[in-house]
Amino acid sequence: MVLEWIDNYMKKAESLVYEDRIDEALAILNDLLYEEPGYAKLHNVIGWVYLYYTDEAAKAEMHFKTAMKFDPTYAAPYLHLGWMYLSRGVYVEALGYLEQGLVKAGANKVAFMEYIGQAYELRGNIKKAIQYYVSARHASIDSHEFTRLSDSIKRCRKKRRVLMFLF
Repeated sequence: MVLEWIDNYMKKAESLVYEDRIDEALAILNDLLYEEPGYAKLHNVIGWVYLYYTDEAAKAEMHFKTAMKFDPTYAAPYLHLGWMYLSRGVYVEALGYLEQGLVKAGANKVAFMEYIGQAYELRGNIKKAIQYYVSARHASIDSHEFTRLSDSIKRCRKKRRVLMFLF
């Protein structure tokens, strides 16, 4: 289902967000919900604004889950919701959404695998974290991303060595 006219309004709202006109952007996006309440991409964008540009994470979570409900094949809300849980230290839920999203068509594999690696690292499963960081690095074609992932691998290897000497 292509809703080009809604996508154009969503782009306008996104540009307002980048101009720090969050309330105006949310007004446009929420008005669009009256026209097309079941458009997953719209719910994802609204969730994105709430998550990254307001202090209303509960609304972000609701919109990401709504996006998933309307289009379970759309990867973006899985990434955002996974990151939200990861940043809150809720690693099991983060992993659940990130692992589901990783296999969706059009998923940003590098981002998903990096966040999954972070979740495993923070849970103390260093071996699995390294596996995901290595896989993400193999999928990356960006120099900065590649360097960041290499640094994550080095950090995990150091942690693994430290843990070996603790026992």
